[in-house]
Amino acid sequence: MNYVSLVRERFEQWLSESNLPAGAKLPSERELCELLDTKRMTLRQVLIELEVESRIFRKNRSGWFITPSKFIYNPKCLSSFNEEALAQGRKPFWDYLDKTRVDNAPTDVAALFSADSHPPIQKITGWCGLDAHKVFYHESYINTHVAPDYIEQLSDQSFAALWQAYYGQQLTIQKLAFKPVNMPPEACKELGVAPNSFGILIEKHRANEQKQVVHIDFEYWRFESVELVINDL
Repeated sequence: MNYVSLVRERFEQWLSESNLPAGAKLPSERELCELLDTKRMTLRQVLIELEVESRIFRKNRSGWFITPSKFIYNPKCLSSFNEEALAQGRKPFWDYLDKTRVDNAPTDVAALFSADSHPPIQKITGWCGLDAHKVFYHESYINTHVAPDYIEQLSDQSFAALWQAYYGQQLTIQKLAFKPVNMPPEACKELGVAPNSFGILIEKHRANEQKQVVHIDFEYWRFESVELVINDL
């Protein structure tokens, strides 16, 4: 057994004896070095191994935490994040960061919205969290042709609730795409991860009854926080 494996064995034993709950914060790296009688470089190797296995995660300037159970996410589901989280016994929280009109939306978004002869596209940014930890950051774009005052109407309700209650639209998912990415700076900042951290990008196109794309989401998830499961609806 090499020295890193030995320190990991000590750490595993300490974790077992401590019985820390999901989401709990670990002692500082200095304290862990003292507990395990090791140097910080070796401790970091052990911590990174456990992070790769999704057993712990870190937040910038906050430290290391025990990873909560993963959120089971069916991206085809039309109910809100809040409803799905509550159904899984989790405590959701969320906020919108910015609601604005932009002329520089991604090219594919502008093309889908026919934005060449169009008022500026509406852009909404925000984040969602579970049990005191933020889990994903989103950039969402709204088709101004269909919902010209969407950002003015959006307050503290979910996207789905506003589409249905105010616009009378029951949207369907027209496209889903998933890929691992280096998260953009805004996502890293809001989620408290190091710059260029890996995450899971979920791109979602929503269409109205006329099959017109009216809403596009780009969700950047912490990779340890979510399990994607697509069930037939």
